[in-house]
Amino acid sequence: MGNGLIINNKNCPKCSNQSNKNIQIQTIYVTAPMLLQNNQKHTEVIRRLSQILLDDLENGKPQILSIQDREIIARCWRRHIAGKRTDIFHKTMLKCIESSPKLNEIIACGRYCYRDLRKWPKLNKICQSQFNFYEKLIYELNMDQQKILIACYRLGKTHAEYSKYGMKPHFLDIFHQQLLGQIASIEYKNSFEMEETIIAFIHFNNLIIEAFQDAYRDRINEIREKKKIVEVKLLEEIFKYSNKFEY
Repeated sequence: MGNGLIINNKNCPKCSNQSNKNIQIQTIYVTAPMLLQNNQKHTEVIRRLSQILLDDLENGKPQILSIQDREIIARCWRRHIAGKRTDIFHKTMLKCIESSPKLNEIIACGRYCYRDLRKWPKLNKICQSQFNFYEKLIYELNMDQQKILIACYRLGKTHAEYSKYGMKPHFLDIFHQQLLGQIASIEYKNSFEMEETIIAFIHFNNLIIEAFQDAYRDRINEIREKKKIVEVKLLEEIFKYSNKFEY
């Protein structure tokens, strides 16, 4: 989705989570967020960074969350987000819903669609939870790659429960685009600081998104297997019941 690049990355290291599964970072999402399409400067910057990451991958350079990335993210969070832009996830989610109105229905669990999204208590609660979760990853878990994957895998499994309301993995792509757009719109000291911050958050979000997607797939498969078991048992009961009336 969007007008950027989705780059397959087969060189990133694996990390074992608590479910004894192997999580491998397979994809780097580098997109020009929809909200920036009218901002030529930001759009071109993101496109250029996309090409740099693509070149690195083709040259065999692994895309990982480096110590420098962690320092940059912590600095950005401390200087620009924690005090001045605590509404960053609310703005991100509003843009996500604008891009895909189906999200409104999913958040509402198919019951209703709140008219004024800015005053929707449930959406506000979700956005605050997102803020708290990112802050936990940054400070409490110190952006440790393995701990990030485990925490995101756990949370991803609970999000899979929303599949019955239409939740799909590609909504994470939309979220990534819009959050990246918010990061790009921050007022930095210079263009270099903006670019290194965007790249750091791309690496950070890749860990989060990939773990969420793996958890989503695993949980959906579990649900399908349970459904099959129930259907088989039901057929067995029907067969036993029908045999009672045979002569």
